[in-house]
Amino acid sequence: MWRTFGQATTISWLSRSIREGEGHHAYLLLGPEHVGKRTLATDIACALNCTSAESPCGECEACRRILDSKHADVIAATLNEPIEASEDSQPDEEDTHPGRNIRLRQVRRLQHMASLPPFEGRTKVLIIENSDRMTPEAANSILKSLEEPPQHVVWLLLAEDESHLLETIVSRCQRIDVLPAPVPDLERYLTESYGLEPERASLIARLSRGRTGWAILASTDESVLASRASRVETIIQLVYMTHTARFDLAREIESQYRRDPGGVLETLELWTTWWRDLLVIKGGCSDGIVNVDYVNDLNEQAGRLSLEQIREFIGKLSEATENLDFNMIPRLVFDSLVYSIPRIEKPTGEGEVPLVVLQDDSET
Repeated sequence: MWRTFGQATTISWLSRSIREGEGHHAYLLLGPEHVGKRTLATDIACALNCTSAESPCGECEACRRILDSKHADVIAATLNEPIEASEDSQPDEEDTHPGRNIRLRQVRRLQHMASLPPFEGRTKVLIIENSDRMTPEAANSILKSLEEPPQHVVWLLLAEDESHLLETIVSRCQRIDVLPAPVPDLERYLTESYGLEPERASLIARLSRGRTGWAILASTDESVLASRASRVETIIQLVYMTHTARFDLAREIESQYRRDPGGVLETLELWTTWWRDLLVIKGGCSDGIVNVDYVNDLNEQAGRLSLEQIREFIGKLSEATENLDFNMIPRLVFDSLVYSIPRIEKPTGEGEVPLVVLQDDSET
């Protein structure tokens, strides 16, 4: 049974091609973060190694071991994977942000596994998460493997942004677009499959923007919504902060970025969602906002900010993310971003706005 939700056409095609032995040797799964790419990759691995007549069954020994991340022939490279240098290796200078990129040694480990026959299944499935964050050395190294892989090997590359991949890598893979699910369909799925109350299912489906993985995680782990609420409270205070508080906030963001760059990028994405909600309200389309549980705060800020101010700051957020991708000095990026936030006066009687400390997901 395929666990992936909202990709019916893709699943039907994959199921048929794998069943008839016409599967591709390499797939590129493209879609936003938490949309369900890793779930689909795991389903593909199960389908390729399932021992039941109807694959993937999710019940046979092979499927269970893959779902438990214990199968010897399903190996992944991830951003969070610890990298240990060998005794004869030189210090790794591939990138200036260790941990933010998939590096050469990780790719070579997968290439070595590809050269070996399957140990306990029919097919070796080698997964590279965040493949659009491979270093140039890693990306160039994998080209030969994607061009002429052994018959018993299938590569699965997961990525958010195709433009960050070499064209030669994209051309060697079968592209699969993993699209966000329609919010009403996702709301119904959460109610029927996870027993959520309709009101809570509606909120989570809206907040997820159709990203099934995030919606499921938020439905089963209360800390997800708690973390999001903490970050939204920070966003609300941004426009009221003094220059001193903004300086302190920029230093706090920089410090967190060094510990947990992915967490900061998620925070910037949430900031962007908030400011897009302000833009939607300003345009008279409040039914389309994402942060529906903070509509009063959104209305209050939208009423005191101009359309030009909102548009300019959305552009600053996009620019900050791009600059981080291009390895610009984080301190400069965050100083520029925080000081460009439009400022409005705090309503009378509410006092000075204190520094808001960011949620540090690396410690939760």
